[in-house]
Amino acid sequence: MAHPEYWQQSKEFLSNVDPKLGKLFLEHPDYSISSRGEALETLLRSIVGQQISIQAAASVWGKLANKIGKIRPENVLSISFEELKSCGLSKQKAQYIINICNHFIFHSIKSHSYWEARSYESIYEELITIKGVGPWTAEMFGMFYLLEKDIFPIKDIGIIRAMNQTYGEGEALRIEKIIEISEQWRPYRSVACWFLWKSIDSEDVQY
Repeated sequence: MAHPEYWQQSKEFLSNVDPKLGKLFLEHPDYSISSRGEALETLLRSIVGQQISIQAAASVWGKLANKIGKIRPENVLSISFEELKSCGLSKQKAQYIINICNHFIFHSIKSHSYWEARSYESIYEELITIKGVGPWTAEMFGMFYLLEKDIFPIKDIGIIRAMNQTYGEGEALRIEKIIEISEQWRPYRSVACWFLWKSIDSEDVQY
């Protein structure tokens, strides 16, 4: 998949409603986002990345990818539970990865066509039925695989930190204030979030 068609339009809209975001766009003029085009990889990377730094997640993913080879559900399931854990996964994360792969096999998910022509809401509802896939993981899938333009992952630690830095001058904002600020970004909240992540980390966030 290429960069989203709404990219330039969203930046113009957000610059008009929020000058602080406009400043971020100027600081990162060449930054853009694209999907890996691999649904399973995006979900597994999201599980690996839960509640750890980008660098730590990259290390664990590297070990996991080396062990698995091509990221297919049957390849993942051919590896023992202990081998999955040896890559740096907790017991819970190893089980969540197995659960996702079983879901892909059960539903014969083999290409992007499975997700096409469906609303994000229906995909979200399906994903959160998988044990281990909560709202945040489903939101990462929406943002980084489907490239949905209006998702706001309210419990993402990085987003909260970036908003505290950009809008609170380093002080912790109340959750009500965070929601209030984010509401003005509709219908491009995902775009705002991508740039907020970029503002606090030199490495691009990508699942």
